[in-house]
Amino acid sequence: MYPKYYQTSFHAYEEGNLGWEPALEVESASKAVHSTLFDGEPTVEGDRLLRESYHNILKANLPEPPQKIADLGCGAGLSTEALQELFPEAEVTGVDLSPYFLAVAKYRTAQTNSQLHWHHGAGEDTKLPAESFNLVSVSLVFHELPKKAAIAIFQEAKRLLKPGGHFAMMDMNPQAEVYRTMQPYILTLLKSTEPYLDQYFALDVGTELVNAGFETPFLQENTARHRTIIAKVKG
Repeated sequence: MYPKYYQTSFHAYEEGNLGWEPALEVESASKAVHSTLFDGEPTVEGDRLLRESYHNILKANLPEPPQKIADLGCGAGLSTEALQELFPEAEVTGVDLSPYFLAVAKYRTAQTNSQLHWHHGAGEDTKLPAESFNLVSVSLVFHELPKKAAIAIFQEAKRLLKPGGHFAMMDMNPQAEVYRTMQPYILTLLKSTEPYLDQYFALDVGTELVNAGFETPFLQENTARHRTIIAKVKG
């Protein structure tokens, strides 16, 4: 059921994403990891500000608010909830391969009476209907994927999108100065918890999106460490 790449260790959790501990700790971990993204001073608002920086670019580059959104690799639903807040009239579906993360997402959103939808499936083969979404969004996922899976998700996003629909991703920026000048021992430590980071850094996202059937994508940095990429379905 689970692809081999997904059954490896992530983020120093031996079980990777297939366990309760990573699912229950992801929200606090996100706040800790992103706490110094803005102004260098630690703040619990860092994660929220990161997602807001992505959404500001997204909203400015979409011709109209999307009616149906798929959030691939939604994890515990942090990105999905944020998309619902950004586009309150949209129908938003969070998709993830970990039943543990989805269970946490359902619990979290049930407490706020959210009308979000949740779907258990792989981002590269969701089993959702073709041409059924206006926007496919993927936040902070691609750096955890081998190249083959990343390309498959681009292709799946194209299948899911209606004509004129948009794909958007926000993730680490391999061209960012912070990574280009990072001390080798720090980069090695980072890679020890991110097993596919080298493949992500070598991935030519623009070329692969065009190959998957998208127009030449738009790219903009949204923090000193992250970038946003948006591409419209070709034709």
